[in-house]
Amino acid sequence: MKKFIRRVAAADVARNSVIVLAAILLGNVFNYGYYLLMGRSLSLRDYGTVMSLVSAVLLVFGIGTIVQTMVAKLAADIRAAEDQGRLASFTRATLRLSMWTATIIFLISVLLRGVVAQYLHLVRPELVVIAGAAAAVGFVVLFQRGLFQGFGAFKTFAISSSLDGVKAFFILPLAHRFGELGATAAYLSGTLTAATYGLVALRPHMAAVGETAALDIRRLFRTAGATGLASVSIVVLMFYDVVLAKHYVTPAGAGLYSAAALGGRVLLAACSFLPVILLPDIAVRSASGRPHRHVLAATLAIAIAIICVVVAACALEPRLVLAVLAGHAFGNAAPLLLPYVLSSAALALGNLLVMYAIARHRFGFTPYVVLIAIGEIAAVMLRHGSPMEIVQDILAGHTGICFAMAVWVTVSLAREPARAAAARYGGRVGSPLDENARSL
Repeated sequence: MKKFIRRVAAADVARNSVIVLAAILLGNVFNYGYYLLMGRSLSLRDYGTVMSLVSAVLLVFGIGTIVQTMVAKLAADIRAAEDQGRLASFTRATLRLSMWTATIIFLISVLLRGVVAQYLHLVRPELVVIAGAAAAVGFVVLFQRGLFQGFGAFKTFAISSSLDGVKAFFILPLAHRFGELGATAAYLSGTLTAATYGLVALRPHMAAVGETAALDIRRLFRTAGATGLASVSIVVLMFYDVVLAKHYVTPAGAGLYSAAALGGRVLLAACSFLPVILLPDIAVRSASGRPHRHVLAATLAIAIAIICVVVAACALEPRLVLAVLAGHAFGNAAPLLLPYVLSSAALALGNLLVMYAIARHRFGFTPYVVLIAIGEIAAVMLRHGSPMEIVQDILAGHTGICFAMAVWVTVSLAREPARAAAARYGGRVGSPLDENARSL
């Protein structure tokens, strides 16, 4: 046990966490400065409008994190094979794909602006176009961060994450001058800044001379199919509820719900750096056959410590937390805050366990996560008489995913010695990740 604790303390995840957490906290200070200033610059109705658009953008970003996870996993596998030429070629191919994807997202937002505006009860369809531009540029940023993550370039990743926060410097003048339109444009400024930095930072990685990467497209799609459904389920659950609340409840109720959801976003953002570090570390360790349980233990310990701090603050002073995050006008959201934050805590832990399983090429958990996610969304669509009913449904669903993943990972780790013995008996040498890296 003492040896295990020493491993936890000395793990790379602890050192990298300090680097990434410091920069991401800086970015989050600016991000929530944006929300704070927006709450003091816009009316309750306009605040709900912009938050519904931001939630829709974050929903697209959430889907984009699936691509980020795939890119990070593939880059980490190639890095484990120490093939710089293939890394450079993979970087170039990834950036080209990101540009095409961004173009498609923006065109879709232009074509569907009227439909989305009607669904969200928006008066100005051009708001959808600006939000679509933010989603498109942000998708490019997610591709870039997947590369940084897979390369183990955590300092560069952290700088990119912190640059998102420049939106806080634009919110006051733009919102004061143009209202909800200016607040949405201010959000776009953050993704543009981060994307520009990412392109500059990746230039050295694209310059390496080497053979063109022989990417196995069939294997890539198999990996996507294995990881996609579970990842989609997790990221959709992070953001879908605010969009549905805007559709189902009154404008004032949607504003209060958005304020409570902001508390959950704080918790998810505070834990967001942990999967970034966990996935490539576990992938490389699995490829080389090194121990990895202590890395999971260290990551979970950090997450639980963060959760305890946030939950305690929301339980003891919910109105103060809401006043700091959104303003005194949102104090009536206090009953929603604690259960919403608890649901976010369960989802944060479940997401860590999902990333751990994906990094080790273990995908048997996928049906359980997908079924629970579908059940939660169906419950919200059927039972939405009040904001509290929606919060109760997402608390049940998020907790179910956390519990299912905890049981699945525990059983998987318990069976690991038997798998290792069977592999030795069968004469298998090395890890399947080694073969995966060579084929990319």
